[in-house]
Amino acid sequence: MFDRTFLGVFGTWRKLLQKEIGWRMAVYNKGNETKKRFVMLTYNKLCEKKASELTVRDLARENGCSAAALYRHFESLEYLIAVASVRFLDEYMRGYAGLLDSDRDYLDIYIEGWELFNHYAFARPDIYYRLFWGTDKGVFGAAFQDYFELFPFKGSEKYTAYYYTLLFNENMQERDLMALRRLENARRISSEDALFCSYTNPLIAKGLIMTAMDLDQKGREEQEKLCNRLIRQNTVKVILPLDSAGTQ
Repeated sequence: MFDRTFLGVFGTWRKLLQKEIGWRMAVYNKGNETKKRFVMLTYNKLCEKKASELTVRDLARENGCSAAALYRHFESLEYLIAVASVRFLDEYMRGYAGLLDSDRDYLDIYIEGWELFNHYAFARPDIYYRLFWGTDKGVFGAAFQDYFELFPFKGSEKYTAYYYTLLFNENMQERDLMALRRLENARRISSEDALFCSYTNPLIAKGLIMTAMDLDQKGREEQEKLCNRLIRQNTVKVILPLDSAGTQ
């Protein structure tokens, strides 16, 4: 009798628990869909407008919900803009994964990695400058994490840990030093020169990207070419020749 009573109570409890879990999962999934809509709506707005032109009221209205709903999912409008801005890095991140997995020479990967970054950065200098050097720099890691959870994508298959460690880091000097360490480990650059380039190359990009924000498309393209040339020259001059790398 006791066993039947216990099993009955346990069965009822299990059904209630399953219903509770199902309800919570439905709420979670619905919440994620709302967050996705907010991110995509904000991204589409950023394709046409400056971040300073976006308002909570307009985004909430176009998403078919209240302003309070936005704040349930994002701590502020600025943070929502930061998460949406990560989408402008989407093609760059996929392209960089392919570049890493190409197994090409580390120097080529480093230089072309910068050229890939510059290709997208000079197309939207306002977005890239804000994410890596401006007001959104402090929340980049969290914003990237939120974006990746909503819109997962396949990164590098061969260098997964390195790839995600690099991309989750908003500090450009640290990111660049990580990439240069691969050259150092291959004995193509000294540790002192790797550190030197990790400071100077991001500074070259920072200054030219900041300048590009006030230029038209042709001017931005010229700045991109200049940035590529300066970073290449700055790096190549300290690279050790292949015939001496093995004896360093």
